[in-house]
Amino acid sequence: MSEVTQMTDRRGAAVRVIDTIARTSTLLNRLAAGIAACLLVLMTLHILLEIGMRFFDRSTFMADALVGYGVAAITFLALAWALEEGSMIRVSVLTQTLPPQAALAADHFASLATLTLTLFLASHQWQSVAKLWARGSTSQHYLPIPLWIPEAIFLAGLVLLALQLVARILKRLSGQGGPDDSSLRL
Repeated sequence: MSEVTQMTDRRGAAVRVIDTIARTSTLLNRLAAGIAACLLVLMTLHILLEIGMRFFDRSTFMADALVGYGVAAITFLALAWALEEGSMIRVSVLTQTLPPQAALAADHFASLATLTLTLFLASHQWQSVAKLWARGSTSQHYLPIPLWIPEAIFLAGLVLLALQLVARILKRLSGQGGPDDSSLRL
């Protein structure tokens, strides 16, 4: 087999691996976004229930805690999907003045820095989930919620964001993607 054929085969295999990572990330991001949407509906229904019950001097005594956990869960579960869909806010004051190659380098740096920070946060979040699981810690609310559950949701969101960042970086480095034009720019 010629050297050119071997290089083409390797490049094709690398592109297939990158595409598999990207497709997996997309599937998981959509699933997490769907869960986040369901949580939003459930939070809204709980708030409406709480409002209705107050007409009868009743309460669930859990609206503040559940809605608080829900808002945090929605935020973390939707992060990777928002990045993939170009829904993140992008401050482009500096990058819009750079030549295209420098803007791409800045995008690579920002993606790598974000991935590094995300992995750092995920490692600490993992330790927190493990500690809460081992201790059996629960919330101090009317309904004692095991604290590892909301913490694990935050961890899942960070892992999904890291996977999306890996897919983004690999696609950019392989020449399959350019800077997002669909982001909200400030």
